[in-house]
Amino acid sequence: MSIEEKVYLVNELYQNLETEIKTFQTQTKLSCVVGCGKCCSTPDIDASPLEFLPWAFHIFIEGEAEEKLTILNNTTTPNCYLYQPKSIEEYTKGQCSDYKHRGLICRLFGYGATTDKYGQLRIASCNIIKEGQKENFDKSTEAINNGLQIPIFTEYYMQLSQIDFRMGNVFVPVNKAMKLALEEVLQYYAYRPFPDNYKGEKL
Repeated sequence: MSIEEKVYLVNELYQNLETEIKTFQTQTKLSCVVGCGKCCSTPDIDASPLEFLPWAFHIFIEGEAEEKLTILNNTTTPNCYLYQPKSIEEYTKGQCSDYKHRGLICRLFGYGATTDKYGQLRIASCNIIKEGQKENFDKSTEAINNGLQIPIFTEYYMQLSQIDFRMGNVFVPVNKAMKLALEEVLQYYAYRPFPDNYKGEKL
């Protein structure tokens, strides 16, 4: 399967997830706080290279893959490279610099569920939502265990791994996941013609 086909399938998965999340939000009234970047500012986020393949392909098409790879190779902070905090003083307030191409973990957190040891579904969310929207959160937790549809982490990651088992089953710190995704794209096109919409310099 070509890189383009994999990117298409990952994006298709993301579109399905987006539809499911919007329905869940409408039914539960749960939402992230505008301008909050607390989850993104966490230094211990793990992801798979495959979920950042659309981002890496986009960066490649823009002709910036080598530049971004150099930056990631020299990055010492564990915090996500794409996260833009409002300031050092207000580090937990900010936004994603490439929201359209964010990873699966970024999309699921807050609106996806995991299963606990008792087989009950639990919404994977932050304390800001759990405490600030407690009534809606508690009602939503009860509702998902009574049949309300919610995206399930394991189900979406299983669908992701079916696109590319190797890339979809490696979980590493988020910056390394982006680095591996970029390397995958660069290696793929090392001996293949570049896409027609490539904007960089063709050597």
